Amino acid sequence: MLPKPSSRKHRMSSDKELQIITFLNLMVILIPFLLMTAVFAKMAVIELTPPTTSSQQSGAPPQEKKDRQAKFRLTIAILDDEINVLNGETPLGVFKKDANGAYDFTGLSALLAQLKQQYPDEKDAVILSRPNIPYMILVETIDAARGQFPGISLSEL
Repeated sequence: MLPKPSSRKHRMSSDKELQIITFLNLMVILIPFLLMTAVFAKMAVIELTPPTTSSQQSGAPPQEKKDRQAKFRLTIAILDDEINVLNGETPLGVFKKDANGAYDFTGLSALLAQLKQQYPDEKDAVILSRPNIPYMILVETIDAARGQFPGISLSEL
């Protein structure tokens, strides 16, 4: 006698439709949720000009430009415990850290505003800092100087 045929074969051969409606409902909800909660990278750019050296300047500058450069050359030096504002090598102001360890950026901004009134044509400033100065201190100094002197150059002490 022959064995009874399996009923499994008959079940598999039947035509059943694939039910994907629940999966589509999930995608309709999940995709907008993921798009709304995604964090997109925000980048800020600070434009700086490299410091010019005498070898980089082309030709001899006119006499009045030489006189103007000899008159005023703003340098801001960020040290470990103070910020020095200089005209070439002549000190114009010193801003020491307070008891909390914060620099006086309001005083720095006020001094730079006075210097801008004295030298309205001047647009350049050089910011010197040591390698161990925190990045945020450097950015705050750039922000304080950029309001009055947009042509900022960075260099290392």
